[in-house]
Amino acid sequence: MAGEIAVEGLDPVTRTTAIPERSAPEPISAPSAARLTGLAGLASFVLIIVAAFVAPPLWNAPGTMATAARVTAYAQNYGGRLIASLLIYSLAIGLFLSFAAGLWAWLRERERPTQALSALFALGAVALAILILAAFVPGYMLSYRSQPATIAGPLADLTFGLLALSGIPTAICLGAYAALVMRLRCLPAWTAWLATCGALTHILIAASFVSHGAFLSLEGSVIIWVPATFFAWILATSAALLLRTQPEVR
Repeated sequence: MAGEIAVEGLDPVTRTTAIPERSAPEPISAPSAARLTGLAGLASFVLIIVAAFVAPPLWNAPGTMATAARVTAYAQNYGGRLIASLLIYSLAIGLFLSFAAGLWAWLRERERPTQALSALFALGAVALAILILAAFVPGYMLSYRSQPATIAGPLADLTFGLLALSGIPTAICLGAYAALVMRLRCLPAWTAWLATCGALTHILIAASFVSHGAFLSLEGSVIIWVPATFFAWILATSAALLLRTQPEVR
């Protein structure tokens, strides 16, 4: 019989001893999972803000049209701040992946039957995180040790180029989220409109390759304010999840 073993030397009445069955661990409840997801998003946003204050001002950074000698001098003058900020940004992206995974699971449960939108959201989040982390590698190498001018220029260009290219999967991620929320009404509609704004603006940052020295270029202000829409969406969606899981006050 399951859950019992035979013990020799005992009478038939006491020959078997029951073994208590192990109970399966209780799964995390849906409100708790949503709360953890919201907290991960808030932590990611906080680290992004901290990194922005640690890093030297982006508007003072040499653009893609700057000379390699200026890039080298900038990296050496602000090397410590650049490495510290990149490390904090990397931790923030790791927390964003945790936030995106939790949000994807939460949205997928409500997408019945499951369709491609939740998968597009997840794939877009993973792709943008990969491109952003890959963009940090040339920045690390540029600041870690003194680089000759012939290498410093391409490293800086590669950093800006990968960050700009991350606008495409970011637009897919935010666009899929907006479509899901507008259709399911599972979160406030204003978070969907914010995601739509972020998706459209990140298409602009991806188009910065076709412009030189203008508003949409890699060295223009678009590299600063466009990512701000993505960060604002992280904050807004995290807050919406946390508010949704708050117990009602009677």
